[in-house]
Amino acid sequence: MSHHLPSYLHTLRKQWGLSQPDLASLLGVTGSALCRFENLSRRPTAELIIAADVIFGHGPKDVFPAFYRDIERVIVSRARTQHKRLESETDPAVREKLRFLTEIIERASQTKLNV
Repeated sequence: MSHHLPSYLHTLRKQWGLSQPDLASLLGVTGSALCRFENLSRRPTAELIIAADVIFGHGPKDVFPAFYRDIERVIVSRARTQHKRLESETDPAVREKLRFLTEIIERASQTKLNV
């Protein structure tokens, strides 16, 4: 799947021959809500993201790549802020936090390289 489109919910639904009412029923949402989720005029809920993974076997990074990237950007920004705040500390527990924050930032960087 290309990661340039905002959502693959519609694509996966069509791939498996599901109508909007079929998938809406599986997801426990209305047809109009499904339409908004498919075109990302409504942000997917945690329940919808997990349900899509259960139904199609694809996680949020694959089904909702634009949404995933938006959240990833926010988390990485927060991780960088915390890292800057803590980087002058020498306490071993703080050093472990810094290592973890660095992993978050690097993981996101690797994701961008693989796109």
